[in-house]
Amino acid sequence: MFKFRSASARFGALATASLAVVALSTTAMTSLAGFSAQIVNNSNTFSAGTMQLEESQGATNCFSTGSGSGGTVGTNSATCAINKLVGTLDQVPAGTPLTTTITMKNTGNVTASLESLVFSACTAAAASDAAGYVGSDTAGFCAKVDFNVGITGKCLYPANTAASCPATPTSAGTLAGAAALGSVTNASSPGLTLLAPGASQSYTFTAMLDSSATNADQGLAASMNMTWNQS
Repeated sequence: MFKFRSASARFGALATASLAVVALSTTAMTSLAGFSAQIVNNSNTFSAGTMQLEESQGATNCFSTGSGSGGTVGTNSATCAINKLVGTLDQVPAGTPLTTTITMKNTGNVTASLESLVFSACTAAAASDAAGYVGSDTAGFCAKVDFNVGITGKCLYPANTAASCPATPTSAGTLAGAAALGSVTNASSPGLTLLAPGASQSYTFTAMLDSSATNADQGLAASMNMTWNQS
């Protein structure tokens, strides 16, 4: 004898089968989502370099940061009392050349891309020991001070790429001429030395009262600021 299922019975069976498939699918997806992988980069750092300049003459050391090879970076600009014109009083025309050697060092950790030595305006006034006995050539005195700056084998001012500056400076270079030039840089010919971290370069400065000085130049003293720049 044949038995027939009702429509409602057939629908119930189909629904039950569908729920079973959905349950199986959900279980499979949950298992796959449980796989995971991870890498943590814990060494990511970024830092700025340091640019510091040291000027030395014998036992005297000046730093752009003001003190020590470390110091504190503020403006990274400091005033140094090293006298590149030596400062000896009472010179006479064509007298003894006054020479001093300055060493510049990059005490930072970044290689410089610019080095410069800037000459300010030159001025003349009464010498500290003139005692009121002062000549009238304040406007022309800086042109009576012969002056040169050099490194081994080259004269930076007045420029000569083939030889060192003469031990006795000539009127080819004067304080007035240096002021008019304005600066010497690593791009000059010849030029300053670009300094790598820890590297240094010595520069020799020589000054002398020219033989053309007259009574109008007596008792005068020349002054000029000179500024080293590195960047």
